[in-house]
Amino acid sequence: MSDTYKILLVDDDPLVLSGFIEVLSQDSYDVTAVASGQEAIDILRAKEFDVVLTDMVMPRVSGLDVLRAALTQQPDSIVIVVTGYASVRSAVDALRLGAYDYVVKPCEDEELLYRVKMGIERSHLRNELRAKELDAEKMKAITQTAVTVNDQINTPLNVILNSAEYIRLKSLPDSPGVKQSLDFICQEVSKIKSVIHRLAEVADPNQVKGYPLGSLGMIDVDSEKTQKAGTKSNGHRRRILVVDDEQFMVHTLSKILDLMGYDVLSALGGKEAYEKYMNEQVDLVVSDVHMPEMNGIELLTSIKSHNPQIPVILVTGYGVEKARATAGECKADGFLGKPFKIQELKDLIQLILDSKESFSNSSSLETAAKSRVAS
Repeated sequence: MSDTYKILLVDDDPLVLSGFIEVLSQDSYDVTAVASGQEAIDILRAKEFDVVLTDMVMPRVSGLDVLRAALTQQPDSIVIVVTGYASVRSAVDALRLGAYDYVVKPCEDEELLYRVKMGIERSHLRNELRAKELDAEKMKAITQTAVTVNDQINTPLNVILNSAEYIRLKSLPDSPGVKQSLDFICQEVSKIKSVIHRLAEVADPNQVKGYPLGSLGMIDVDSEKTQKAGTKSNGHRRRILVVDDEQFMVHTLSKILDLMGYDVLSALGGKEAYEKYMNEQVDLVVSDVHMPEMNGIELLTSIKSHNPQIPVILVTGYGVEKARATAGECKADGFLGKPFKIQELKDLIQLILDSKESFSNSSSLETAAKSRVAS
């Protein structure tokens, strides 16, 4: 055994003390021997030991007192109590208080060495387990930090992207320098998102799934197709209600949808959004999920319970995959994880509104046909 293992030996019987010292020293242990419980308690305050081997029955300060002091002063030490046949019951009491093992004297040398060796091995296993638990706690903290950073940065990144898109759409056609600068902004935002996403994946691959930004496609706001996207077949502009508790998110997204030809209403939070929905004609709702007072899921449920035909798109940057599943269960018409590309939102809105209008037109034709047949 290594001579780094330190043993405190406590017994008021000089013969037992000398015998134990001889046996333990031959096995290369560093042995400190004291003849009373009080000496043991005093030395425990000043020096650390791997094993405390103490007699149970001693005058004034007993082995139980030494045990309590050892567990208080040095919780990681292994305490083995030594008792006679007549006081085995007290050894059981010691085990209940936290002693690792007990030895009944007189005992064979091999048994004493075996008990001490097993105690040291148990100490090693306990320390290894504690180290693994500490590593697990550190990894858990890293994971939570990575996921939290990933979640919290999504909305501001989306605001940056939307702002860059809006500036690009409003800038003059002969401003290549402005366009190039905005392209750089979009590229750098993509890099930030990619780094944060990879960090979260490394910390916990099961907690964050991939939804990379990819290259950011700019919208041609002047194209005939884009202009028609915001217009109904009867020539009226389609009205979209934009909902988020982040003012900049609402502002930039509303401005872009307006440039795309939609009539836009905006609301800061679900409660305000539901009031506007009940008082205004709305063709589609784009809502954040995580909001105070009334969140996006609650807003979706309230709107659908009033009119199931009103399409609702949910967006979020927090717990994207879980929110995506919840949105599907609650019958959302579309879902986007932040930061999303404006082209993705444009295509989703157009697809949903066109399908709703086609369904409405076919239903009207079917109703008209039934009326003609009935007449």
